[in-house]
Amino acid sequence: MDTLRVAAMISSISMRSLLGMLAVIVLYVVFAAGCNFGSDQGQALEEQKQKNEELQKQLEEQKEKEARRKEKEEEARQEELEQQVNDLQEKVEEQEKEQDQASGSSGDSSDSAIENASTSPSQAPEGVVVVSSDFNTAAASAEEAEVINAAIDYYQYAEVGDYDTTYNLLSYEDQNYYTRDEWIASNTALDSAAGEFVVTDAYPDDIGLGVPTYAVTLTVYSPEGSSFNRTTYFVNEGGYWAHYLNEEEVNMFDDALY
Repeated sequence: MDTLRVAAMISSISMRSLLGMLAVIVLYVVFAAGCNFGSDQGQALEEQKQKNEELQKQLEEQKEKEARRKEKEEEARQEELEQQVNDLQEKVEEQEKEQDQASGSSGDSSDSAIENASTSPSQAPEGVVVVSSDFNTAAASAEEAEVINAAIDYYQYAEVGDYDTTYNLLSYEDQNYYTRDEWIASNTALDSAAGEFVVTDAYPDDIGLGVPTYAVTLTVYSPEGSSFNRTTYFVNEGGYWAHYLNEEEVNMFDDALY
């Protein structure tokens, strides 16, 4: 009986030992798995952190590029405004010079105040624009003479292909519509210098611009010998007469560009 009891006790102790060992093994496995999981999670977090840092760097680079682009655009706008101011100043100075020359010319009559009044269209060389013999220059008022001289000067520059100067003689509105490069490119494409111009008349014409405006009529002769009539406008801008393009002229120059 004692022997059986002892055997039972031994068996019980062995079973508990086995259960204890099994528990230790299970805890070890769980711990190891936990360590591996923690290691994998840490690596994933590190990779995500690196990705976030890369994205942040890309965003900062993009912001820097956008800031540089805006800075360049602002510089370009500033340069354009400065160029417009310089162009307007040159235009005023040139017109003042022309007015001084006109006021210093000999003779008191309107006839002598109009440029090239004594030259007939058939005798006018290239680069010299004259007034039609049908126009009574002697009866022209002082203001009409100023407008006609402004038209003569403008078209003389056109005849010699000095499109840079004709741009300076455009109205503010037309200079705001065309850039200097566009204007030169359009006139070059149309070969404006190939035409010859004769002023035929000038008279006040209110076309709703809110400033003194004159219609100036021309006859334009092409190199092939054909001719056509054109009515354009000159407007008073601060004491000088600037060329204001009519709708037909704008369409013509636009078509040459686009």
